[in-house]
Order: sequence, then structure tokens, then C-alpha cells
Amino acid sequence: MSQPILTLETDPAIEGLWIAIETARAQSYPLTGAVFRLHQPSTDPRDALDAAARELDFQPLGQHWIEVPRRIAIKIATNLIAHDLAYPDEVVPQAQAADLAGRVLALLGPQARYFTNGAVSGDFAIYDIQGNEVVGWRSLSDAPLDHGLFAIDDQRVVVLWAEDAP
Repeated sequence: MSQPILTLETDPAIEGLWIAIETARAQSYPLTGAVFRLHQPSTDPRDALDAAARELDFQPLGQHWIEVPRRIAIKIATNLIAHDLAYPDEVVPQAQAADLAGRVLALLGPQARYFTNGAVSGDFAIYDIQGNEVVGWRSLSDAPLDHGLFAIDDQRVVVLWAEDAP
């Protein structure tokens, strides 16, 4: 039997980060956070993203993943932590959310690539790596709204995902 493409990491430091995010967002719905160790390099990063999505019981997006630059990825991660998807209410102070988002992205090396499912919420525009504005989204879950970030380098896939409750 062949080795899986990736496996979930259970490092206590990473678990501590997810607990810090969950604690900060205690007044709102929890986010999905996961880090997967890559066991096989992939010629197309979307294959590993899809494998991670399946591990989390999400719908893979295949060629519909939207690659975004790091500056947009940090905005997405900060917004996910700081706000609810459907409402502009701030549930975590912006500075604290930015710090937590930075810690999530720091789990990856400098060559990381960042992907999302589209533009759902936030007071900022989302642009892909070609500089085109992203409009609309493709759901990964059964929730009415979902949005987040899948990021990959040569060793890991990191997921930070929000699903607005039905």
C-alpha cells in the first residue's frame, strides 16, 4: 500500500495556536485549522490542496482554487479571525487577529503559495496573483457561506477555514 500524500500534524505548538484562535473567537463560531505534513511532492499544488480538503470532509476545488499573493493571504486570514463571515461584527480585535494570522502563515516557508475559494466577506478586495479582482466564490462545505485559506510549501499544507452556520 502506498504512503498517503499527506497526514495531519499533531504538534502541541500547532495545537496551541488553534486553541489560541478558538479562545479569541469564543463569542463566535469556531474556525477549522489544520496543518498537514506532505509526504510526496506534487507537480500541481492543487492536488495536495484537494487531498487536504478531502481529509477535512470538504469538497475539493481542483482547478478552481484561486491563487493569491501573500499580502492578500494575510488579509484573508486576519479577516477570518477578526470577523464573522455574514456580518461585519468584530469578534477579535484587529491587532490580535493580525498577530494570530501572522502565526498561522509563519508555519510555512518563504516559498509558500496561497489559495482561496473566492471573495466572500471583508472590507478589502481580493486579487489573484495576476492582479485580477476576484468576485464570487465556490463553496467547499454545506454551509451557506464558507471562506478561507489553504497554503502550501514543500513540506506542509496549512488550512484556516470559516463556515457560517446554517
